[in-house]
Amino acid sequence: MQITHIQNQMQIIMKGITLDKSIELSTAAKSYNGAANTWFKTESVPITELSEYLTQHNYSTIHWHNGSRLEKNFIKAIGFVGDYDSGERTIQEVHDDLVSKGLNHLIIPSKSHTAEHHKFHVVLQFDHPVLSSEGYKQIAKLIVADILPGSDPAVTDAARYIYGSREDADSTIYWDGSDIKVAALANIWSSSTEILDKDSNAITVSELTGKTPVYCPFHEDSNPSAFIEYSRKSANWFIRCSSCGVTFWMQQDKSHLELVCDPYWSYGTDIFDFGMLNDRFFFEKIGSNKFHIQTKTEESDDKKKAMRYLVNNKHIRHLSRIDYLSDIAADESFYDVDLRTGIISAHHQAIPVDVIDNAFIEQYLLDRFGTYAEFIKEWLAVYCHSNYRKLPTLIFSGGRGTGKSTFAEIVAEIFPTLSFQWSGSEDNFTYECENKLLIVEENISDKVSQYKTLKKYTGQKYATVKKKFKDPYQVKSNINIILLSNELIPLFVSRDELPTDTKNNQFFVFEFPQLSGSIDPQLQEKVLARLGHYIRTELKIVYDALSSAGFRYSINVPITGEESELFTANTSDLESDIDMLINRLVEQYANDTFPKDMPYFSFIEHGQLPVQWIKNYSQSTRHYNQVIKGMRRQRLLAGEASKIQVDSKRLYCLPMTDRLAQMLDAPSTRKVSGVSTDVSGTLLNQGA
Repeated sequence: MQITHIQNQMQIIMKGITLDKSIELSTAAKSYNGAANTWFKTESVPITELSEYLTQHNYSTIHWHNGSRLEKNFIKAIGFVGDYDSGERTIQEVHDDLVSKGLNHLIIPSKSHTAEHHKFHVVLQFDHPVLSSEGYKQIAKLIVADILPGSDPAVTDAARYIYGSREDADSTIYWDGSDIKVAALANIWSSSTEILDKDSNAITVSELTGKTPVYCPFHEDSNPSAFIEYSRKSANWFIRCSSCGVTFWMQQDKSHLELVCDPYWSYGTDIFDFGMLNDRFFFEKIGSNKFHIQTKTEESDDKKKAMRYLVNNKHIRHLSRIDYLSDIAADESFYDVDLRTGIISAHHQAIPVDVIDNAFIEQYLLDRFGTYAEFIKEWLAVYCHSNYRKLPTLIFSGGRGTGKSTFAEIVAEIFPTLSFQWSGSEDNFTYECENKLLIVEENISDKVSQYKTLKKYTGQKYATVKKKFKDPYQVKSNINIILLSNELIPLFVSRDELPTDTKNNQFFVFEFPQLSGSIDPQLQEKVLARLGHYIRTELKIVYDALSSAGFRYSINVPITGEESELFTANTSDLESDIDMLINRLVEQYANDTFPKDMPYFSFIEHGQLPVQWIKNYSQSTRHYNQVIKGMRRQRLLAGEASKIQVDSKRLYCLPMTDRLAQMLDAPSTRKVSGVSTDVSGTLLNQGA
């Protein structure tokens, strides 16, 4: 059998694999406290016990010197663990895909997995250990792109570990195929790799002068069955193992050209300078002359070599877009260029860990948000631990000194290089589209255009960045918005869109209460000092427990009293005109106080509202056609104006909807008998 679902101690039956096969993992006690997972020990786990083991330990397929989980301490990797947490793919889909590729694997649900929202880890083994961190990262990126599409691309660093699953987790396993053949994907050792010579002494390539017998580092070698030698033809070292039957070439250090050309890229007919400046990704068109000056390749021969290297190795055929990503796991900000897709991924690090004191921040959130503190934690958890997940816009009102600006500034410091003070309106230049958090300070706009802009920015999948003196380019929109105002009604919203379902609520509206007691002038600094640890520990636990199934904006968004007031109190000038018009109509119809010479009452009884009545009684300075359009928009009128005859009077009328008829307590067109439409579309009273 190829697939077996197992739980806890159930026996595994597999074809094509010996039951004594083991996998060598780095492990730590199961803990969901990120700060506690810095030291790991190496354990050999039998394949038959692997599923149960992964429910009892945190683990990694990467090994580090002295178990210290840092990329610089990388020794080797014996496999890769993919992470699916978006819910876009199911366990069965990924399993079927891997079986079709003939790859051995174990899939185990993560601790926050649900039947509605699949979150899981995929354990893959390498056919040989990878002894170079650069080689491992290259292989990991290829696995995410080609073998585990849709998995989290942020798990390709060389210091990654995985939280243990729940104890009742069922694994899906397949060991009837093959392990990933890593030598075909990258050079898997480097000049810094330690190798045992025939006398079991640890050596590195820099110590060698010629061919040397060694123990093969790519399998459990009981005798020195390999040798290391330098090839003059290839200008590189290699290890040849007679037991493996494979020649392993060394990952070469960067050449001089690679080093000097590292930040430069060819695009179109231009040269671009890419990099991270003050932790913020930048790119600048510099041209070939400046490129040669900066790389000191102005001499004719050097110039040709540098340009040839750039065009052959670093030419971007088409720049699809730039993705500005928050990366809470990154030790420093960095960028990647995918030459196949033309996508640049700029990863920006989070605020670093300083003081460990989660209780302080918990109390701060409780003091400021009261019963909504848990919602704010969920909002922050999604913001910190994901990209491109829709979140509701936070709208905060309250007097000066209530702390709303302080909170917004605290959130901005989580990913400071991805935060932006924004006007709240779309201008000719759209620098804001590069960011993850937009803060609109002291907003008092009541323009419909701003409401539409807010909805567009938080709803669109892609956006175009327009900068002065630069060509426009596309980004994948990652925008979240916090809007601040001293006003109780801080922006225009369409009152007809007042949400009724917390699963489909785009706004969280909250009025900050006045601070009680004395104000701590150091509060913001104290929170920021503790924030780095809080977002990596407490908020990671919150995030892993969330299920986005059924939520349009990722989480359950409370409909506050302030939000209801915002929608019900929001009225445009046109809506006010229509309100007054309908109030007059209700009053005249209820008391039959229409002018005696105009039988408006009879027309309304037949579900028709005369256009002349709208002209006579509209208080708007607008043309009456605008009022009619507004009434249609509010679903009070429907259809086109037609000349109607009632009681020997003929007037142009518009059919009333059921909604307007109910407001008048009058019949609508659909409810009136004895009224029909002739072939020209004119409604006639058949009794006339």
